[in-house]
Amino acid sequence: MNYEHIENVTSADIAVRVKAPSYSLLFKYGAEALMSEMVEDISAIQGIISRNGMLTDEDISLLYFEFLNEFLFFKDSENLLLVPSEVEVSSDGNLYSCIYALKGQKINREIHKFNADVKAVTLHGLRIYRDNGLFIAESVFDV
Repeated sequence: MNYEHIENVTSADIAVRVKAPSYSLLFKYGAEALMSEMVEDISAIQGIISRNGMLTDEDISLLYFEFLNEFLFFKDSENLLLVPSEVEVSSDGNLYSCIYALKGQKINREIHKFNADVKAVTLHGLRIYRDNGLFIAESVFDV
């Protein structure tokens, strides 16, 4: 597990902290944390359907927020459970970009046991920083 719960941030929602050596892995681990909080076993999500995209933002924290909310968008709009297969985060100095490839399948309640229905990734408590050579993201999931 590449994340941990953060206590005393919120009483009703789920707060998590993700650590990684790069922004690309930070985004990947953040998405896996989000999906792991929703679905009991994300390894049960088969890579049958693909979705690709690119997001940009001047603020890395907002880009992370937008990226994680993509998973919820696909869940709610297309009934898809997706996990990241490739994530590349880069910066040209003024703008961060995230190019991603996601794989997954339609929700099947017989296969996918839900822990929680995350409604949104919130801006409350959202921050990305660097400590001891690692990138760290803290975020809150609204359930």
